[in-house]
Amino acid sequence: MRTETPRRDAGVPDHEGRLGSRTLSTGQMRAIADAYLRCAGVSRVNDVTDIDRVGIPVYTSVRPNAAAGLNTMTSGKGLTPDAAWVSAAMEAVERRFCEPRPCDRVGSYQQLAEQELVLDPRKLNLRRGHRWSPSSELSWCRMTELSSGAEVLVPAAALFTPYEDGLSMFTSNTIGLASGASTEEALLHGLYEVLEHDATAFGEVGHVGHAVARDSLPGPVADLVDRFERADVSAQLYHFPGRTGLPTFYATIRDELVPDPLLINGGAGCDADPQTAALRALCEAAQSRLIVIAGSREDLDQESYRRQLSYRAAKERLELWSGNWPSVDFGDIPGLPAGTVADQLRETLGRMRAAGLPLVLARIMTAPQDPLSVVRVVVPGIEYTHLDKRRCGTAMSALLNGEAAA
Repeated sequence: MRTETPRRDAGVPDHEGRLGSRTLSTGQMRAIADAYLRCAGVSRVNDVTDIDRVGIPVYTSVRPNAAAGLNTMTSGKGLTPDAAWVSAAMEAVERRFCEPRPCDRVGSYQQLAEQELVLDPRKLNLRRGHRWSPSSELSWCRMTELSSGAEVLVPAAALFTPYEDGLSMFTSNTIGLASGASTEEALLHGLYEVLEHDATAFGEVGHVGHAVARDSLPGPVADLVDRFERADVSAQLYHFPGRTGLPTFYATIRDELVPDPLLINGGAGCDADPQTAALRALCEAAQSRLIVIAGSREDLDQESYRRQLSYRAAKERLELWSGNWPSVDFGDIPGLPAGTVADQLRETLGRMRAAGLPLVLARIMTAPQDPLSVVRVVVPGIEYTHLDKRRCGTAMSALLNGEAAA
């Protein structure tokens, strides 16, 4: 895989409002994103912040010709309007690069494994009731295994979205899709997103984690919680250590004035820096809430079951889930050692190996001449039970059966 040495490898200042370990300023990334909008088919990027009374910056991007099955509208968040604009624009650009393309091979696992390296689909935690077998014909794409550099065939549904394999192995998604000023930066953020979901699965479903003490929050995080509470929206942060111990937070928010079950929302964030991860979780919760208010995403009908709940029932469900968590002070949550993007990538991969997640597959979705990298990361063994209860791997099954801890 190609790698580049990005400028300003020490990262951008916190005051620019970007949520993560980045090497270019918000202004530089905005210029790059702006140049991509036309080729990505993005017709406009809108500021929707003022639709909600909370006031945390949220923008939406509109891509009318998105592949069938993808939302034509995506969204982004940040601590400043410019950061939220970049987030929304890059979300649309990333999804454009992840739409289906011609695959590298077609055949069965049984057949292809005799000829080259092929990922056993069972390592992707297939859904209960799937129709796949080693003799089933699938489309496959090549990805690079990071530790060895070897090319490995992976089911196309794990790389592209939307993609239907016809065998109900799993639902394609964009988890692990990320962009950056360099391949290393995109890889790092793709891994952060994958590990965020893994930790959230153990936290949401397995109840592995802590409630973060409100009076222990550092200034910027406390300020964001105060912003919710001044708008009569209650907020609570949880720490989900997951299997790697990377700082991962989950935020729950609940509207205290409007009795709508869809205004009970959540958001998650993972980063080397605990404060950045917590801010991302809170901003994502605000984004989730605002998109419900705007009512502009096609997939909101997937939440229709929540409309059938009374606000009281939804509130009671949240209170039942949020009760009896052990408490932790924010200052007691360790982060990764400070360092460059390359340092953080090495540390993250090391933690994954130690946690029993040694296989990391990646594919660069952009062309070598492009001024940014979009990368898709696939990590066999990651849990998705919080999104699909039928997709439960051995690690989660062991936890739920009382055989092991995350």
